Amino acid sequence: MKKTLTTLIIFTIISIIWGIEENTPGKPEAIKYPFSAGEFLHFTVSYGFMTAGYATIEVHENRNYNGRDVFIFKTTARSRRAFDWIFKVRDRIESYFDKEKAHSLRHIKILREGSYHVDIDIEYDQENLKAYFNRKRKGRGTRNAEIDIPENVMDPLSSLFYVRTLDLKVGDEILIPSTDNAKVYDIKVIVHKIETVRVPAGKFKCFVVEPVMADGGVFKKDGKVQVWLTADEKKMPVKMETKVYIGSITAELGWYISE
Repeated sequence: MKKTLTTLIIFTIISIIWGIEENTPGKPEAIKYPFSAGEFLHFTVSYGFMTAGYATIEVHENRNYNGRDVFIFKTTARSRRAFDWIFKVRDRIESYFDKEKAHSLRHIKILREGSYHVDIDIEYDQENLKAYFNRKRKGRGTRNAEIDIPENVMDPLSSLFYVRTLDLKVGDEILIPSTDNAKVYDIKVIVHKIETVRVPAGKFKCFVVEPVMADGGVFKKDGKVQVWLTADEKKMPVKMETKVYIGSITAELGWYISE
């Protein structure tokens, strides 16, 4: 059962959508964002028939972060108290996203998963195509690294929000670069179909999307992952599912605030 909850939160809610079009690396045109500061999504995470915990995704903004106008995307993952004795989770992730240039400026992960405690901070120098990685792990000390990055690279959480601005179509297969900790991976996103799903927040017509690691990596290792995005201008995530070693984990939208 170890890391069953965060397998979904880290590899699904945060890393599930990688939707950058092939022509994205140039200077992007003005983007009309279908979300704004104040958006808040609350998910119930289930393992089989058990409610394992809860997750949130929210949007904030800072109009002068190092001179840039940015969105601040935040997620939390928390196991239920009744589930804590199996595997306690208290995670928080933040991403700073440049609104004009549509790329990542900073990515922070504070992970508390059982005895696994790690803090990660990545600063992106998009002008010089470098990222600076810092990790502090309980019992393992500190690691620093300088990473070469492609133009306009995004962190996983920012990618989730950026894909919501795209015109998705069934049959799309999008190959894109993104960072995962101190590495850069190619991810292929497959838009499989449109289907209607019912979750506690309501009934939604959705795109069913699957991310696949192009050259192995976490998705291939940990099993198939799917996400349901509303098939409208918001492309809001309402359901996520991943297969684990025994069974599957599902996150369903319970309630939300969105203009």
